[in-house]
Amino acid sequence: MAQNKRNPPRLSRPLRPGDKVAVVAPAGPVDPVALERGLAQLTAWGLQPVLGEAVHLQRGYLAGPDHLRAADLNRFLADTSVAAILCARGGYGSLRILPLIDWAAARQHPKLLVGFSDITALHLAFWREAGWRTLHGPMVEIHDPSGRMPAYNARNLHAALFGRAFPGVIPWPDPSEAPDAPTPLTIVPGQAEGRLLGGNLEVMTRLIGTPWQPDFRGAILVLEDVDEAPYRIDRMLVQLKLAGLLAGVAGVLFGHSPTCEEASNGRPSLTLPEILHELLAPLAIPVLYGFPCGHSRYRATLPLGTLARLDSESATLTVLEPAVEAPTEAPTEDPIDGSNRRR
Repeated sequence: MAQNKRNPPRLSRPLRPGDKVAVVAPAGPVDPVALERGLAQLTAWGLQPVLGEAVHLQRGYLAGPDHLRAADLNRFLADTSVAAILCARGGYGSLRILPLIDWAAARQHPKLLVGFSDITALHLAFWREAGWRTLHGPMVEIHDPSGRMPAYNARNLHAALFGRAFPGVIPWPDPSEAPDAPTPLTIVPGQAEGRLLGGNLEVMTRLIGTPWQPDFRGAILVLEDVDEAPYRIDRMLVQLKLAGLLAGVAGVLFGHSPTCEEASNGRPSLTLPEILHELLAPLAIPVLYGFPCGHSRYRATLPLGTLARLDSESATLTVLEPAVEAPTEAPTEDPIDGSNRRR
């Protein structure tokens, strides 16, 4: 069941108020305004952000040269005073630093790793190399028009970081606070259990043929993407299929990807749901589209590497085991405004 035979899963500890958390830029350059909003959110939660050097750098479409981005990550991997590593943003570049990561330090010091999009390369590599359970969730940068992280995103990320979210059902956004939330679409009905693995589809395909090619046998495969024409999604799924990476997958959870649903140029095209049905229905596994994760406003925090149950007919994803060690104390910070209110 998508076991990591090389490195059995290892749990990191949950965060506590006062913890130092590293903020890194393993891929693209960081927007300073959006970063400051995110740092304010972390500080409101009682955390102490420590920034990597590359967070302030830019080299074309990268946040500084490869060796500096990798050095930030390696420094925080070895630093036992740092409890988690939070990615400031995605973009492109995580693939370039995989050969430079200190995997021995990662195996010795498991920590929470948080991010999505291009960070998929790190999620899959840390799972393979060190057995880390990681969090596919919001970046530190906040680009929401409100200037704040949406309440749904903040509530779920806070609960995951502080060890209060799992096991349990990952909730959908409440329509009263998120009237524009996605509507689930059952592609293939059914239930399945397996480890949550995956992330961004485009990044995932770039790992094929590398030392970090993923093994999704027995997994609930998480997929999502952004700004890809339907035919490109089709091509990437076919590549996964031809490479054998979909063989033995227990179920597919495809995140809400509104900019991939239809062709934008008016040319004849299949829709994304049609592609998912045509390519994945023959696998005879449950498939759900539209889950709130990935490149849309509402982003659930998914604990990759943990056992979960997908029910595509009821559109529910239930995490069946903890993603971190049991917390030693209950956090008091409100996940939305950071006030010290007892629960």
